[in-house]
Amino acid sequence: MNKVYDETRRRFLGGSQLEIRPPWALGGDQFFKTCTCCRQCLQACPQGILTVDRFGYPRVDLSAGECIFCGQCVESCPEGALINLGQKPWHHKPFVAESCLNNKGTLCRTCGEECQTGAISYPMQDKGFSQPVFDLNRCTGCGACLHSCPVQAITMTNL
Repeated sequence: MNKVYDETRRRFLGGSQLEIRPPWALGGDQFFKTCTCCRQCLQACPQGILTVDRFGYPRVDLSAGECIFCGQCVESCPEGALINLGQKPWHHKPFVAESCLNNKGTLCRTCGEECQTGAISYPMQDKGFSQPVFDLNRCTGCGACLHSCPVQAITMTNL
C-alpha cells in the first residue's frame, strides 16, 4: 500500500494513533513526499528518541525520553523534510488517562517534577489526590511527563 495514502487514510478514519514525526516536520503528506527515509535524523538526535515506523519513516518515541528541541534532526535532513522556519516544533500535547496513580489513591507527582516549563499543576480537591492539570499554553509537548510516568497514563494528542 502507498505510504502516503496509508497515513492519510488512518488520519481520516480515526484509526490507530498517528505517529509523532520529528520536530519541524513538513505538514500533511508533504513530509512523506519529501522524506527519503535516509535515517540521518535518527543518527543526529542526541536524546535517542527517533526511530522508524513500519514504513521506514522517522518517528518520535517519547517513551524513550524527551525531546529537547535542539534542532539537530533538522540540520541533518538533506531533503528538507524537516525545516525550522520559526514555528512551533509540533502541536502535540499530553492527555492524562484514568489510570493515573492519583486516581487510584496513590500520591504521584512525577510528571510535574519532570516538567521543565512548569506546565503541570495539581489543584486542590476535597477527596483523594488531584490529577495533574496541564497548562497547554506553557506545555511544549516535549514528552518529559510521558517518559517519566510510572504507569504510562500520559499519551500525546495532536491539537
